[in-house]
Amino acid sequence: MTLEENKERAIIKDDEIDLIALVKTIWDGRKIIYYSVGICVLIGLIIAFTSPDKYTASATLLPSAEKKASNLGGLGDLAGMAGINLGSMLGDASGIPAEIYPQVVKSYPFQREMIMQQYNFRNCDTPKSFYEYIVSDSVESVGDILLKYTIKLPWTLKDAIFKEVSSDNKLNKTDVGVIFLTEKEKYAYEMIQESVQLNVDKKTGIVSVFAQGNEAIVTAQFVEKTVELLQDYMIKYKTKQSRQSLEFITKQFDEKKVEYESIQKKYFNYKDQHRNTISERVDIEYQRLRDEYEIISNVYKGLAQQLEQAKITVVEETPAFTIIDPAIVPIDKSSPRKVLILIISGFFGVLLGIASFFLRNMYYRYV
Repeated sequence: MTLEENKERAIIKDDEIDLIALVKTIWDGRKIIYYSVGICVLIGLIIAFTSPDKYTASATLLPSAEKKASNLGGLGDLAGMAGINLGSMLGDASGIPAEIYPQVVKSYPFQREMIMQQYNFRNCDTPKSFYEYIVSDSVESVGDILLKYTIKLPWTLKDAIFKEVSSDNKLNKTDVGVIFLTEKEKYAYEMIQESVQLNVDKKTGIVSVFAQGNEAIVTAQFVEKTVELLQDYMIKYKTKQSRQSLEFITKQFDEKKVEYESIQKKYFNYKDQHRNTISERVDIEYQRLRDEYEIISNVYKGLAQQLEQAKITVVEETPAFTIIDPAIVPIDKSSPRKVLILIISGFFGVLLGIASFFLRNMYYRYV
């Protein structure tokens, strides 16, 4: 029996672990541990200094909590303390529940608006949309071109032969009745989805928007644009019916206004022309114009009142958002955390070295 086997067996005595023997065994394998730690730390250094810098920005907002009258009474308050929104479940909420906001942010129309917004990229002289930036930044390098026409030549020919006729200039393709995305468009959507996150506190209703990116200013703009578009989306949804009513009444009012002004002019002109004329025919025509004028006048005045009320309704139904903490351009990098990476690499190196030492001893024991 070798000395290493005696040490291995001496670690466990009567189903108990001898810590002193274990420490001595590990000390005997310190060289392996040193090598393992050195390799892992070297890998950690490469990761820490080659990983792209990341910045994180955030903002918090509180949507308006307008609700219709409810008969829940104290039961609603107790449910709210438990984190349950009974009003939303029973249809008492006057707007979109905050819990739906994350799905709204991930939806195609919202993501499309985000991609088409203008951002101040570091290497661009003028603001540019995220989609334009992705397209302009996707120029193939010399290495990619060589790889494309050498090793990947069969796949390049396949793509060239079977490539569908499409245009990369438009983001929304509806030629066949449905939306489809090109590879660049899909990549742009995935980038936005990975960069922007939204969380909702069910108890307080506070909405937190987070974004992470390679550029500090653009990251803060991601958060700002998300908050702006989210507010705009909620306002449009909440006031959709009242705005449609306002548009209809405005159209009817404009049409009736033209008709009212026309009949008003005819009525008063006829009245002035026949002021001192007494005739049965004149009286009949005068009465006809007067009746027509009064009818149209009443309709016109009624539409004017409805128009003002519709405007008030749109304002009343427009939800308000309170920005608790606005987006600020981050100064410090959120990643990579070089010190943490080196600590984890060193710790993993120690574990890997100890495991390698024991596995080596086991191998020599049974071989």
